[in-house]
Amino acid sequence: MPARAAEIPSAIVFGRSDRDAARALVDTLGQLEVARPLIAFGQQGRALLGSSLLIDLGPRLACTPVAVSGGTVEEAERLRATVEEKGAEAVVAVGGGRTIDVAKYAAFLAGVPFVAVPTQASHDGICSPVAVLRGPGDARASSFGARPPAALVVPLHAIVGAPRTTIVSGIADLASNILAVKDWEWARQFHGDAFDDYAALLARSASELMVGRRELYAPDRPFDNEDVEVLVHGLALSGLAMTIAGSSRPCSGPEHLVSHAFDWLGLGTGSHGEQVSVGATLAARFFDADSGRMLELLERIGAPLTPAAVGIEREDALKAVGMAHLVRPDRHSRLSAALVADPDFVMEQAEAAWFH
Repeated sequence: MPARAAEIPSAIVFGRSDRDAARALVDTLGQLEVARPLIAFGQQGRALLGSSLLIDLGPRLACTPVAVSGGTVEEAERLRATVEEKGAEAVVAVGGGRTIDVAKYAAFLAGVPFVAVPTQASHDGICSPVAVLRGPGDARASSFGARPPAALVVPLHAIVGAPRTTIVSGIADLASNILAVKDWEWARQFHGDAFDDYAALLARSASELMVGRRELYAPDRPFDNEDVEVLVHGLALSGLAMTIAGSSRPCSGPEHLVSHAFDWLGLGTGSHGEQVSVGATLAARFFDADSGRMLELLERIGAPLTPAAVGIEREDALKAVGMAHLVRPDRHSRLSAALVADPDFVMEQAEAAWFH
């Protein structure tokens, strides 16, 4: 078998202040031989780091600041056009997941490096080869292939200062890798799906970084720099696992199908990671007891475990579960197989997991 070369970040650098983050970004862009970056700011990123970052980068780099509005393919195309118009040599995204996805896809379209400066660590998109965007006229977002960031500059102080729910969301998304890999193994055994042992190892290891620390957490315990640093390392490993696998399979299993079904129906108020947490409490019932460690972590960090916790009523939640196998009809999942073989059993499990 020929050797594969996976694209991975050349650097993951942590800063504990605005000045640290700016200095790390200057050094990182220097290593990439980038002198003219386009800096894409989300609303939150501009408020948290914008002025300070541009002031500190100005003496060393010819920056083009651009505001990102909305998570659409059209917005990514606009950024791509700006890259070409300004002769930018890289796209740097400063903000949350939507900003990162738009900038990631714009850099991919323009054929220039992408650098992520996340102000939240709410899901594994900060380091994945996938951008989740809405197309023209689409009410729901779709996944678009891109490249993972060439480098990751992480302002720890900004992420720790973000709402607690963003960190809870990121931990929940990462913890669910345990279920995703179990489901992938099931698909290999019963459907003959292609499986990559190394990608699976990375995804499991990423999850274990948080699951192994579960006894440190409590719903009222604030997250600190170390918690965020471990989380970001885990999210980076998840991104690498997806890059190697060539899909989101190592980090997206039946718990994600449930979350996507919620999205399809426009239900609730939960973030992606919060919905994944709710989905995980059901999906865990289709695998062995080892999933209990993951569920303990979710409970300890105060993640939502039931549809009601994210504003979804019982009938709507059960409707979403009933259509979860339609979300990704090309993806073999034990939950999807159960919905086809015995939908009543699945509903019994949902009742037991969420409404007992």
